[in-house]
Amino acid sequence: MNVLVASDSFKGSLSSIEVGECVKKGILRAIPDAEVVISPMADGGEGTIDALLHDSEGWKVEVEVHGPLMDKILTQYAVMKDHIVFIECAKSSGLPLVPLELRNPMVTNTYGFGEQIKDAIGKGYRHFILSLGGSATNDGGIGMLQALGWEFFDDKGALLYHEGNPLLKVASISDGNVLPEIEECTFIAASDVTHPFFGPNGAAHIFAKQKGANERQILELDAALSRFADLIETSYGVRVQEIAGAGAAGGLGGAIVGPLKGSIQSGVELVMEVTAIKEKIKSADVLITGEGSLDNQSIMGKVPFGIAKLAKEYGKPVIGIAGRIDTDLKEVNNYFNGVFSIQTECRSLEEALDPHVSRLQLEITAEQITRVMMLKGEMSF
Repeated sequence: MNVLVASDSFKGSLSSIEVGECVKKGILRAIPDAEVVISPMADGGEGTIDALLHDSEGWKVEVEVHGPLMDKILTQYAVMKDHIVFIECAKSSGLPLVPLELRNPMVTNTYGFGEQIKDAIGKGYRHFILSLGGSATNDGGIGMLQALGWEFFDDKGALLYHEGNPLLKVASISDGNVLPEIEECTFIAASDVTHPFFGPNGAAHIFAKQKGANERQILELDAALSRFADLIETSYGVRVQEIAGAGAAGGLGGAIVGPLKGSIQSGVELVMEVTAIKEKIKSADVLITGEGSLDNQSIMGKVPFGIAKLAKEYGKPVIGIAGRIDTDLKEVNNYFNGVFSIQTECRSLEEALDPHVSRLQLEITAEQITRVMMLKGEMSF
């Protein structure tokens, strides 16, 4: 039996590679001679670099940049064998970089993300894939643009420095001192969401609360994004509000398709293309995929549904696993042959996220799924 394990990470617990290894152990307990291929997946968020480098030639580059609160941090980006640079926004502007008690998108920014791009440009690279998941910011990408030479001014004409969240005060923009090499560069944003720049379904209203904003601050951030969208249209002729995904990473998507003249693509589709997952699916008898939570958000461009759609395309059975599963399984059942929670007993969230517990639960669940599939010595779906 050939099994392809192509899972996302279980956020806050295990990486996609670790998930794959645990599932493999469980499968081999039931069928020691099974052929299990692990292909770590990601949707453009945290862990995408590791997933890409697991199956592709490339290397990591270390660089010191500023974190979301402008403290110095050491981070990495990846260079693929074709010299395309892959940068995770989460590694410089991510939520895990900000202590829980300090999370507040009114004071965080994406300056460090821009510093990563600037470092790669200085090393001669010109083609970029920018992953937008997991940010702690809601600055419309202004911090990133400042690191690349853009200048922003308040309504009195005073220059805004790269401290706090400059989005809240921006009234005008200048690109007179932008790095000249930017014109030679191409930028693709990899995103797992399609939310607009502002409005009820935009960056602030949908994501700012989980980054620490209260209701009043959400309204203030949304109004600032609306003003910045007008400024981008006036300066660059791009209506970012009409571009799906412009609201990703607190509006970072809008800055990429506007001033940077880039584009936005589905993160999971991009990762599937780079990792040549279609060829692996063709060789598999069954697929196992998953993530921390299989729910309505999963349908909107997340890894499990991307894998499940491909599995159906090639007529392959696909099993979903997750830490938790939404009780509304109508959409899920349209894509998966079955979905399973790895939880075997009631636990607190803290206990469930413990890596040791998750490893054990994944191994047990994978073994039991495999035993059911092999009823009477033959696969049964």
